[in-house]
Amino acid sequence: HGGVRYITDDLIKKVSGHDHLPSLTTLNLTLSKDGGKKIKYIENLEKLKKLTLLNLSYNTIERIEKLDRLTLLKDLNLSFNSISKIEGLETLKCLQTLNLTGNRIEHIPSWIGKNLKALRVFKIAKNQLQSLHEFSKLRPVRDLSTLTVAENPVCQLSHCRLFLVYHLTTLEILDSQVVTEDERRSATDRFSQVELERLEEELESKETQIMRLKDDHDKSLNEISEQQKKEREITKARKEQQLALKELERELGTKNDLLKRKTGELMVASQKHYELEQELAFYKIDHKFGALSKPP
Repeated sequence: HGGVRYITDDLIKKVSGHDHLPSLTTLNLTLSKDGGKKIKYIENLEKLKKLTLLNLSYNTIERIEKLDRLTLLKDLNLSFNSISKIEGLETLKCLQTLNLTGNRIEHIPSWIGKNLKALRVFKIAKNQLQSLHEFSKLRPVRDLSTLTVAENPVCQLSHCRLFLVYHLTTLEILDSQVVTEDERRSATDRFSQVELERLEEELESKETQIMRLKDDHDKSLNEISEQQKKEREITKARKEQQLALKELERELGTKNDLLKRKTGELMVASQKHYELEQELAFYKIDHKFGALSKPP
């Protein structure tokens, strides 16, 4: 292989024979199905605002990217690349034909039904789809009339075609074969009971889920109630502590006043005691001198 070729303005002009890129409506970048350089990266297409058809088949692209501004795109061919994931197409509301044949895709994203409502032709043959339920994600696409799924692992299931006919009621052509009225009847006979059972299981599962959520909700309410009760008890205890503290402060104030009064009384008593001692001392001195002055 001859390596990587990059999408440049010059390449686009050369391939399209068009110099004014913003007015370009179709672009075929299938450069070589065999040898030669291959495109690996989707890039430099943002300015092609009027593009309605883009063919990038038979390259080595690994990722769908940088196509979100091409909002007028109706036909996108990315077949025979190395893409493993459907992404980056959410803004392409006008897309009618999407060809992803010959890649490595394992899943169909659920947003396809919501975002690509204009899709009519979807080719996803020769990929790695394993489950039939991947295709139920296409049910909201009400205009889907052509689908190719051949050569995916899921096609080994004997009831694959009838399953698709039953679930995708708008299909007219499946794997290049017209969907007949007989097939539609067989599909209904085969899958309506299965579908009913599936819906019943789903309903039961949802009811179990609701019961579990209700239990969780009740448990949460009980926990909240317990928490509120504890908070009320804490608030009550705090108020009681504050009242007890105020009472202690009041008692302490009273005792402090009493102590001050007693201290004052003690000081007065001490002063009187001191004065009495002084008086007594003077009295003793006077008495002694009186005794000495008397004649013998």
